[in-house]
Parts: sequence; C-alpha cells; structure tokens
Amino acid sequence: MTDAAGKEVPVEYVQKFDRLRDKKVRRIVTSFTKARKALETLMAGTLAEVETLITERGVGVADRGNVQISSFDGMMRVEIVTRYSIILDDRAIEARRMMRAYLGQGLEQIHDFGPRQAALALVDDAFTPSRAGSLRTAMVQRLLNLKIIAPEWRDACEVLRSAMETYRGKSYLNVSVRPSRQQDWETIRLDIADCWPAGVELGRPEPKTKAKAK
Repeated sequence: MTDAAGKEVPVEYVQKFDRLRDKKVRRIVTSFTKARKALETLMAGTLAEVETLITERGVGVADRGNVQISSFDGMMRVEIVTRYSIILDDRAIEARRMMRAYLGQGLEQIHDFGPRQAALALVDDAFTPSRAGSLRTAMVQRLLNLKIIAPEWRDACEVLRSAMETYRGKSYLNVSVRPSRQQDWETIRLDIADCWPAGVELGRPEPKTKAKAK
C-alpha cells in the first residue's frame, strides 16, 4: 500500500485499522464519483428535454435566455435561470458623484428628508460590489429605473450606462413542486447537505432503553 508520503508499504506492515480506514474511504469516494456522474447525466438529459420544447414550440423563453415551463396542472415547474453581473469602468465613479450631488441638492419630486435619504442609500447600495467584485445587476437596474426626470439625473444615468459592461454568469436549473395552488413552491434540492438523515449525530452513542421489569 502507498502511504501519505508516497512510499510503498507492504500490506502486512499496515495496521488493521489503517487498512479498514483506507477501504472505507475508497468505497465512499467511489460512491460519490458514481453519484456525481449520475447527476451530470440527469442534468444533460433535463437540458435536452427543455431544448426540445424550445426548438419545437418556442415556449417559455424569456429575456436573456431564462426559461420556465410548467406541467399542465400547474403543480410542477422547471426553470433555467442565468445570472448576470455588471463590471464598471472608471466612469462609474463620476456617475456616482453626479447622482449623489443631485440628490444632495434636493429633488423637486421629493420634499421630505426620508425619501431623499432612501434614494441616497439606494445609490450607495447599487455601487457596493459583491464578494466576487461585481455589482448586482438588479440593484443597478433599480437605480436606473427611478422615476426622476431632471436633466442632471438623466446625465448621470447616461454616464453610468456607458460605464457598464454586462457579463453572463452561471446558469442554474431549478425544479419545484407545490402540494396545492394555495401553497408555496418547494424546490427539489439535490444538494448532499440537505440529505443528512434526521436525528443522526456522529460520535454519539444511541440512548439506551431501560429494560422492562418482568
């Protein structure tokens, strides 16, 4: 057997527990590898099924390639959602400065302090990058969709749009069901973390039951 340092060790010199440990780990890894391949096959087959519907009927295709299809009774749903991220160049700094300057002077449409502070907070949130270093598309779009018609604001929005570059990210497959039309959708998760058996805790002996008196 090969040890952790890469040295060959005769089996008779390997302790019984180490041989058992090696066997168990290899068996688990093999099982997970097979399960991974099965999931990849399932994903490929699902995408092929969806592609057939799109090609033959053109159903469920939304903007940016998002897809949503449902069963006839509306109780089952398959979605393919593509995430997009926004990268900004140096002009975004100027756009943020212009927006904050305009909001700081006061809006003709907003007279009290609260809404103005909310708009300033929205600007700051929209320009705060995620952990990946990109801006959240929904936040930037929400900022650009504000109903402000002042020329100063429109100019700032144009600068922001010119600074934006959108990148297509990962696509996600979501399969969900709902027990009834009055209940929320429940995603069928294929995450191994969700499959932990209820009540199982490693390293803790099961409680002993008291013997019944005869």
